[in-house]
Amino acid sequence: MQQKIIKNKWSRGDLTYLEKCPSCGQNIDYAPIYKRHDDENLMPDEWNIYNCIHCRSFFVNPRPSANSLPALYQDYLTHKPIKPESVFTGESLLWKLIRGFLSKRLGIKFDKKYLNIGYFLFMLVPAFRYKLDRFGRNLTLKNFNKKGRLLDLGCGAGDFLDIATQMGWDAYGCDFDPIVIKNCKDKGLNVRIGGLEAYSDLEKFDVITMNHVIEHVVDPQKIVKECYQALNNNGCLWIGTPNPNARGAKVFGAAWAGLHPPYHLCIPSQSELVQWLSDAGFCEIKILQRGVHAKFNWVESFKLFSTHKEVNFKFVRPKYIMADLINIFTPKNGEETVIIGFKK
Repeated sequence: MQQKIIKNKWSRGDLTYLEKCPSCGQNIDYAPIYKRHDDENLMPDEWNIYNCIHCRSFFVNPRPSANSLPALYQDYLTHKPIKPESVFTGESLLWKLIRGFLSKRLGIKFDKKYLNIGYFLFMLVPAFRYKLDRFGRNLTLKNFNKKGRLLDLGCGAGDFLDIATQMGWDAYGCDFDPIVIKNCKDKGLNVRIGGLEAYSDLEKFDVITMNHVIEHVVDPQKIVKECYQALNNNGCLWIGTPNPNARGAKVFGAAWAGLHPPYHLCIPSQSELVQWLSDAGFCEIKILQRGVHAKFNWVESFKLFSTHKEVNFKFVRPKYIMADLINIFTPKNGEETVIIGFKK
């Protein structure tokens, strides 16, 4: 990937100009499709968003240079207090049923009462089973009955480290943000500042997860290859990231919440993600079903609509219903891509 520092700056540092798509490496000889500010208008900068005509990935260009990225995250959303997940606090019958499913399907241990019948009920409804499997990053007891060492790369506030521990994993986390690392340590979580290199002194991992991290990375293909090297044989890499081919991206355009500039440097298409994992050496690569899951992104996109008026409200609700119906049958147009691969 060719890049160069140009003289222009953004409000918190230098800009890097890309001459090639950071996803597929093809020349950028086309214009951006959107211009927009960050979601919360924390910065005065306007960002160009491209949709690669070759691989259909989204990317920001120019983008914050590597040396200015820490300044970008000085007031990021992971610094805010996180409310406990309702599944751990809810007292309703539905939450008891959901806890029953998650306990038997993923091995999560709950303090609150749960009903085992929830497992049998949700197993009968694939659309909801897929959605609930995502809560434990698809590490089902059926496929991961032997628990080992798990690394959550880009662990943020550490919420999944708690869940993974309750699932029986020996869970570790890392992040480049010193604020979230301090907060995680204050909660007693096993974390280190930095990336994979932070654990170079330890043995390899059995599972590495990256939840909405890959789109923030300067060189994502390199990270995927490094993950391969950091895994034991039969180890698993799990990645969750926005899907450029989402129905919401087509409906909301520049107001689609998945774009999230400039934090999301590059949002790879599903075909590119498969190629990255294959090039790194992974096999049994699969895009996983997500079931019904569009609500969050569509709600957030509605909030952005006041700034980016590109939605015809008259047709949004039918399109939302149609989006989740499609998500029941295929991951191709879901709001999120979840991909998994194994090192053999």
